[in-house]
Amino acid sequence: MSDATLPANPPDTGAEVLVRTHDGLRLAGTLLVPPGHHDGSRDAALFLHGSGADREQGGLFTRVARGLADGGVATLRFDLPGHGHSEGRQAELSLSGLLNLIGSGLRELRERTGAARIAVLAAGLTGGVAAGYAARRGDEIGRLVLFDPLIDYQEHFTADSPRWRGGRLTEPAGRTLLADGALASACGLAAGRAMLNEVFWLQPRGVLGAVTAPTLIVHGTGAARVPVASSRSAAGALTAEHRLVELPPGGDALAGAVSAALAWLLPAATDAGDDAPG
Repeated sequence: MSDATLPANPPDTGAEVLVRTHDGLRLAGTLLVPPGHHDGSRDAALFLHGSGADREQGGLFTRVARGLADGGVATLRFDLPGHGHSEGRQAELSLSGLLNLIGSGLRELRERTGAARIAVLAAGLTGGVAAGYAARRGDEIGRLVLFDPLIDYQEHFTADSPRWRGGRLTEPAGRTLLADGALASACGLAAGRAMLNEVFWLQPRGVLGAVTAPTLIVHGTGAARVPVASSRSAAGALTAEHRLVELPPGGDALAGAVSAALAWLLPAATDAGDDAPG
């Protein structure tokens, strides 16, 4: 892949960039730096989409990035490996690899904008990983926004699945994994062997109490891959400043999610004193 092969974007949505990962992959990204953004004097935000999506997250990330740009915040969003226009294969994704992707994105933002304070926004699959990163490297993340976050990876990938019995893959499922290199999951990810092993050991819920970044969780209350009860439990485990916004079905959930994120991230949109935990 080269810069020339990347799809062009309208000027108001940002410039196409390549983000290099720890292990050498080139990820297709969009960097949006608003006019007047001065090195080190403004905030920035990193976006991590969920499985089965791309860097726009169904338009959610596009709209939030534009709103942040209007508030003077630079943003970077990129396609995960095996998604969109990025290199790599979905089957090679792992939870540890996703943690490293966050590190790569943060480094890219710092180098390109000079921003010292960076917020992280994550959706679905990447939500739990983002929380885990914030728990381990809290000094790198200013604020955290999680949309319908997947927190319980083991439960999601193995519980109530006919492929798993007693914590082990059935013989037919094991043969399929060997032949295809991945198994389809409920979240739309082609999960490879590394991911299916890690979900038994890497559990973000256990470290939520160590997250120090102010955290917003936005979750729909309708039928979803990740039930809202998961986010309610996660909010109860957080000890840092936090807020849970539940979006009922039937309304404009996208607009509600955008509004909640911008209010949380832009100082001009809300008084910090009104962001009470709970």
